[in-house]
Amino acid sequence: MRTLTLIFSKDRPLQLQATLASFALHCQEAAQTPITVLYRTSSEAFAQGYDHLQQEFQGRLLIDWVEERSFRHDLLACLRQPPAASRWRRILDRLRLRSWRASCEQLLFLVDDNIFVRPFSLQAIHGALEQQPSAVGFSLRVGRNTTTCYSMSCAQPLPDFQPVDGGLRFRWVGQTGDFGYPIEVSSSVYRLADLIGLLRTLPYVNPNRLEQVLSSSSSLFCLSKPDLLCFDQSVAFCAPINKVQTILENRAGASDYYSTEALLGRFLEGQRVDVEALRDFVPQAAHVEIALPLQSAQTL
Repeated sequence: MRTLTLIFSKDRPLQLQATLASFALHCQEAAQTPITVLYRTSSEAFAQGYDHLQQEFQGRLLIDWVEERSFRHDLLACLRQPPAASRWRRILDRLRLRSWRASCEQLLFLVDDNIFVRPFSLQAIHGALEQQPSAVGFSLRVGRNTTTCYSMSCAQPLPDFQPVDGGLRFRWVGQTGDFGYPIEVSSSVYRLADLIGLLRTLPYVNPNRLEQVLSSSSSLFCLSKPDLLCFDQSVAFCAPINKVQTILENRAGASDYYSTEALLGRFLEGQRVDVEALRDFVPQAAHVEIALPLQSAQTL
């Protein structure tokens, strides 16, 4: 299994701590899974927060911290296998048309307000995608429990689920809400071979635009990959308690208590999200505004 977990983050060290800590708590292969955090900061104070976070998770998870310079270029570099050290190997790769070699087989997209709430296995997900070629991906954020679409502020009907090894399968084509939104960047696993052509040709400058252009390309998979996989109960959700971009009018909380600056202050003071307190939480939607269970890092 070669699955890369790729996390996008901007100005949210405290929220990213919850993502990483909950991933470490619930992913069975967390300690052996390569993770790349592609992050951006808007001030020295936020950069200091990320420095603290790197120190906290050193030795706990296999994280490659990449500070964003050019989002599209940096993302593609994360997905590309480093060139062979040998000059003759590099020449041989070019002759075999292998000058661009992927660093992974499958890709788990995450963002820094993702929180995991129950156990899951990337190995099982990898196997399910191999056994279900009609599935475009494996969503960790939908299940029988996600009866509401937060972004559209409406109820969403459940699709016709079919049990398969490792979870459930449903037809995303023709669905509404989150069930009809198969390609996204906040907690779904995809085969890199299915997306790499889009990632290398589509225009995007940040995670929001990336999701926008990928989602707009979903129709390309209507015939070949009309299905999506998920667990019976979702294992992750997004907690949209603040917003760090102004490009899209995405729905999110607007409380000053949870502003990025306020959360940075709490993080630097030593507060952390107690992800154990969210164990077995059952979200009714893929996005849920919650009160973060904060505690001093010394008591966790």
